[in-house]
Amino acid sequence: MTSKLTLSVFTAPSRPVNGPSAIPAPQGGWTWPPTAATLIAGEREAILVDTVPTVEDSRKLADWIEASGKELTTIYITHGHIDHYLGSSTLVDRFPRARLVATEAVARDIKTEAESGNDRDFYGQMFVDELCSTVVEPEVLADHRLELEGHDVIAVVTGQSDVKDSSYIHVPDLSAVIVGDIAYNDVHPTLIGSDHESRLAWIQTLSQIQDLKPSIVVAAHRRSDAANNAEILADTIAYLQKVDRLLTEEPTVVQFIEQMIEAYPTRLNISTLLYGAALLGLEMP
Repeated sequence: MTSKLTLSVFTAPSRPVNGPSAIPAPQGGWTWPPTAATLIAGEREAILVDTVPTVEDSRKLADWIEASGKELTTIYITHGHIDHYLGSSTLVDRFPRARLVATEAVARDIKTEAESGNDRDFYGQMFVDELCSTVVEPEVLADHRLELEGHDVIAVVTGQSDVKDSSYIHVPDLSAVIVGDIAYNDVHPTLIGSDHESRLAWIQTLSQIQDLKPSIVVAAHRRSDAANNAEILADTIAYLQKVDRLLTEEPTVVQFIEQMIEAYPTRLNISTLLYGAALLGLEMP
């Protein structure tokens, strides 16, 4: 008889960052959005989905996992953004028996950063808090399937989210998906590098996840007290559609930001919206 699974979420708070000098800082200064990692646990063992980037938060995440009393067997990385895999070094030091795994495309992205150091240089100057400095390269999860005490934990390869190659975890027995940056939960999604075609592809990815009819949806960037439900899929779709509609009107940066804040007054981390809007090629004041 298999054990019952549980799911719990660790959310690191917003962290201060040094923003671009050419753009006026939002009220309260530039910040990185709150970042979440998810623990799927059985009676004795657990799988972690994604990590957090700073040294302080990575240590707190490790303490939180240790306090669960479960043996961490696997760390799964959903995509190749540095804030979701950089904390792996702290975790594999604390839990040396845990495997670090990702899809082939994501593992390739992480390997590229391990060799180049470009993102660590860039984000190391951006973050006020100390970042983890070592990149641990994951092994490729060839069959896209993990097993947790008799339960299937499935890695699903997707295309576009806020990055070209992404994936998510599906836990059928919990009717749950852990979606990385595919959906955002009451936090402004990043628009950096997006265009009309990529946003449509991102919406298609979200729609495919909706087809699973999950009861639980955990985003990697979330308000800490937000509900982890399927509404965030529809909300992210609506956000991206709103962006596309506004951009057809050829607004200035200021007009675009004002209209997005008016439409989404509760979403956290206006820094993400400001920086993304500035890189969309809109007219600057």
